[in-house]
Amino acid sequence: MKRRTLGLVLWLWMAFSPKARAGNEILTVPLVLADYYGWAYTEAFQDHADIYAWSTAGVDALGWTLIFTSRDYAGLFMVNVAGLAKTVYPAVALLGAKDSGIQERALIALGTHATTLLALELFGHPAISVQSSMGPSRDGLGLTLACRF
Repeated sequence: MKRRTLGLVLWLWMAFSPKARAGNEILTVPLVLADYYGWAYTEAFQDHADIYAWSTAGVDALGWTLIFTSRDYAGLFMVNVAGLAKTVYPAVALLGAKDSGIQERALIALGTHATTLLALELFGHPAISVQSSMGPSRDGLGLTLACRF
């Protein structure tokens, strides 16, 4: 019961906290890279979730390719979708897996994701340089929402 209460309090704190100033990229960027690109793919391939792992890696690679080559907003959307998939997969694996190894890796993934999100809230999100050509043509609301997380 205490864990649920603590989890709810932390979630509410993160959801309604004001935006933090970016300035600690030396801490946050390696943490995000290790969590979302190191451990998330390691977990997926060790779980033999090949269809999920390869499709997520493909979406991620295509998104980063679009960002770096064409400065297209769709690339940022694809990277965010892949990030969401890497966050949802451990929860689904934890709920549906019978294998203790899969459950252990899913718990580790959920712990590292929570640590990463807490660190981003405490230390600030990595600064993202967004050009106006990457946003919607009429207003910047969609881009603001996409870059929020």
